[in-house]
Parts: sequence; structure tokens; C-alpha cells
Amino acid sequence: MPQCYGAFSPNNLILYETVCDECNQYFGENIELYLGRDTIEGVTRYRYGIKPRESPKRHIRLKFKISGGELKGMIVIPKYTGVPGENAMEMVLQVGFFRKDDQEYDYFEPQDIPSGNELREQDYELENEKIRLIAKNAEEMNYLIKMLKEKGMDVRPEEEMKWPEYVKDKNQILAEGIIRIDRIIYRALSKIGFNYLAYVAGKDFTLFEDFHGIRNFIRYNEGNSDHYFFANEPPILYFDRIFRRYNIKETNGHLVVAEWKGMNLIAKVSIFNMTTYSIRLCRNFKGIWRPIKCGHHFDVNSKEVSKLTAIGRELMP
Repeated sequence: MPQCYGAFSPNNLILYETVCDECNQYFGENIELYLGRDTIEGVTRYRYGIKPRESPKRHIRLKFKISGGELKGMIVIPKYTGVPGENAMEMVLQVGFFRKDDQEYDYFEPQDIPSGNELREQDYELENEKIRLIAKNAEEMNYLIKMLKEKGMDVRPEEEMKWPEYVKDKNQILAEGIIRIDRIIYRALSKIGFNYLAYVAGKDFTLFEDFHGIRNFIRYNEGNSDHYFFANEPPILYFDRIFRRYNIKETNGHLVVAEWKGMNLIAKVSIFNMTTYSIRLCRNFKGIWRPIKCGHHFDVNSKEVSKLTAIGRELMP
């Protein structure tokens, strides 16, 4: 499990003399960095007091907006507070334009702001009092003013935007988000599953030619991701499958599993026991078959790692 999701000891699962330094550095800089910062799991770790090395200035794969009230549509970003169990949001640099047809504001980050002519064609009001500039300081405010002028809009801020009183009183706000996962995240999660197989079955086993496909997908971004990666799979733990409709979970810890499905070898990964991802490590295995059915649980509170117990179908209620 990447360190960005917790430091587990003393019985953490560690691969010795299995991944070379060059590949390890590549994974850290090009894959795991985004898995830890730009995923829903990456911002969920804030709730467990897992501090990021550096908070991202913006998210590419996550978009959160306030879902109601006078600031509806305003773009916000999750913020680490250092208090376990607490989520926080802060406004990002943005500009709000008033839409005539539904009398609401649409907010744009600087790189997404259309030109003044495009906004007029889309029926936005561009009078000074109908444009909201959201900035943290004078430098950011001046940047927005200059940028809008270059796009054909002469704007002068009239007052500082602040959290409304109803937010300050209740100390809470409701936000909704769009979550996108792409090949980089696919590969990062697949790496966890493949490394787990190397841990439980040994390095020599995973060097077999049947694993060339998944290995090249993870390391070199080769192949069709649909052949290897599947999202939104059923929960890993049996009772989670029964009670998920009630939003009840057996654990909030991380889960990793490797097992056979026919002659396909499958790994499953679920960080914070949220979404379950399935990785097909090989299809139609041709080597010498060996029994593989194992899983581990990473407890984010106690920092302990424990082995899961498989339940036979005859014992299931």
C-alpha cells in the first residue's frame, strides 16, 4: 500500500529485492503522486489525519461545487485541517458570471474562462455588478482583473466575497462533485494489485510470460485498459455486500485480495473500503497452477495489517 495512504507497522507488507530503483522512482513521480492527490480516495485520507506532503493547488480529476444557497455553483477544493474526522473546503481562484435564463451564477477557473464575446453569445450578463471575482489576496485579484481585460471585460471588484452567515453559523456547507479516473489512476491501482501478487506468490511467479501484459500496462502504459481494469465492482467483504444498501461497512480500512476466477488471476483493491477495483492480472493462465486465494486488511486507525479469512460458500447464510 502506498505510503500516502498510511504508514503501517510493524507487519507491513514489503517487497524486498523485487522492484528496481529506477522503476520505483518512476512509479512515485508519475503514478502514485496522482493516486494520492487527485482521487476521491486521496482527499478522503484527510478525514483520517493522513497529512499530504504537499496539498495540490488544483484538481484535474476532481471537481467540487457548492450545491445550494447563494454561492451555488462556486468551485471549492478539499483542504487538509489536521483534525481527524473533519473535512474542510476552500474557494479556488475563479470568476462567476450571471446567467440570464435561470438567474444563477456559473463559475470558471482562470484557464476555462471564455472570451467576453463568447459569454455574451451564451446570454451571460457582463455588467460589473454581475461578475464575481473570487481571490485570496490582492495579487490574485489583480491577476483576474488583468486577464478579464484581455478577454474584453473591464471589471472592477466592488466588495470582498466571504462565506455567508448561514455557513459560518453552522460551520458546514454541502458540495457535490464529479470524479474522473483515467489510465494513470488505473495503472496506479493495478500496480498495488500486481505487487500484492508478487508478495503472496513470489517474484519468480510474476515474471512468468502470462503477466507480460499487465506488467507492460503498469510500467509502460501499453495495451487496452479495458482488458485489465474494472471499476465499481461489488465490495470485497461478504457482509459489506449484504449491508451496502444501508451504507454500513465492516471497516474503513484498505483491502487487497488476489484469487483465481477460472483460469484468470484477479486482484481486487479497495482504499478506505470505498470503491472496489478489480484488476485482471492474467487471462487463461498457461503455467503450472498453484492455489492462490488470499487477502489483507490495512487498519487505518491501529496501523496494523492483518490477513483476511476466506469463507466457503457452504458457510454463507
